[in-house]
Amino acid sequence: METRCAVLMGLLLLGVLGPAAQAAESARQILDRRKALDDTTRNWTDRQQHLKMTIRDGRGGERQREVMLYERRLPGDERQMIVFFESPAEVKGTGFLAYTHKGRPAEQWLYLPELQRTRQITPRSRTESFVGTDLTYQDLDIIQDMGAWTEDDAHTSLRGEETIDGVVTHVIELVPQREDIGYRKIVLWLARDDLTPRRLEFYRDGDEPAKRVQQHDLHDVGAIPVARHMEVETPSKGSKTVLESSDDAFDLHLEEGLFTQRALERGQR
Repeated sequence: METRCAVLMGLLLLGVLGPAAQAAESARQILDRRKALDDTTRNWTDRQQHLKMTIRDGRGGERQREVMLYERRLPGDERQMIVFFESPAEVKGTGFLAYTHKGRPAEQWLYLPELQRTRQITPRSRTESFVGTDLTYQDLDIIQDMGAWTEDDAHTSLRGEETIDGVVTHVIELVPQREDIGYRKIVLWLARDDLTPRRLEFYRDGDEPAKRVQQHDLHDVGAIPVARHMEVETPSKGSKTVLESSDDAFDLHLEEGLFTQRALERGQR
């Protein structure tokens, strides 16, 4: 009799909990919901952003860079980005151009004014530092592209929720399936209320992240949330790059010719 009652209670509980369990979102469903927002309510065709970068090494040294960034979106989750360095004098005129592709590595070029030549970033040099910062060329590609990833690019799982800076976030683990991504796993903290990234951790070997990216002071430009403050850390080196944004603007009808090697070598006008 007790056994039959226990079975009946179990069936009743399944009936009560079943719809709630079905309603719980998976990591992929959350990421797809974020992608849908980016493609509709938060959609933009091009943008500009001024960035002040403060690079702090593990010995306490500090350098600063100021850049102007332009980006445009193309069909099929393709992107083009060009960056012009404005200061200090020793890097002024340096430029960076990237074509981000869905499902494969980006094409990237760096223009060095002192040599008056453009260097294409090769697969071997993707893990090099981007102009002395804590970001590599590979990191730039991942950050640009991962919003369009599917399960074919990285398997996802939901690790629960955590609060960061007073914001409740979904914690999502991504295990890359493409060799060019270069990391064993990536952990994303995505705000529950607005589905904007608050933290990213990149892992190669071991339990400690090789790289940590955090976004703070988010504000809306129209319907689009933008982080005014971002920090990129390399824990093993004790180094950090702080990026502060200003002059954020969207849908400026930037010309296609801006995103070419010719424009890269000509410099900002």
